[in-house]
Amino acid sequence: MNAFSMIGAGVAVGLILSGCTSYHTGKLAAPLNAKAVITGPGITGEAYLYEKYEGRVRIKLTVQGSPESKLTPGLHGIHIHEVGSCESFAAAQGHYDGNIDANVNSDASVNPGLGNHPYHLGDLQNLYVDERRKGSLYTITSRVTLSDGLNTLFDKNGSAFIIHELQDKYLPDPPTKDAPGGPRIACGVIVKQ
Repeated sequence: MNAFSMIGAGVAVGLILSGCTSYHTGKLAAPLNAKAVITGPGITGEAYLYEKYEGRVRIKLTVQGSPESKLTPGLHGIHIHEVGSCESFAAAQGHYDGNIDANVNSDASVNPGLGNHPYHLGDLQNLYVDERRKGSLYTITSRVTLSDGLNTLFDKNGSAFIIHELQDKYLPDPPTKDAPGGPRIACGVIVKQ
């Protein structure tokens, strides 16, 4: 094999390998966006969700509480809940755990009850609130999607954020209802943008 043949073979191999490594990067054809307006007694805020790469959703959330609100300085549990309703905070039902509709996913073995806590797909890290009662959370999760599929937040009944009065202690099968954050103090339905 002469020098030109070796160079040609090297270039061909390089082109093939570079094509393989960039064939699928997981980038969506068009980024997906969603928003939630969060409200509760004396509490206002917004959450923005972005999915640019398959299976990675960025969440940017900010909230503000009045001096009388239950959004006190410290840590507060925050979760994505299984129903997109804030008519009453209880309407959001339990923690989101994927599409568990037996007609869609008959093999689902998940439970929105506390038995699967803190492993629900909607379980997030605690929200930090400062002394001025301003809270923020920035996170990336691979547990949910804005795109279609079994983990989409846009199933037939939607999804919502719930902020809790207390810190989530991340206990598996929590012994009390307060361990995953206690009473609900704010809610925001997640809607596509």
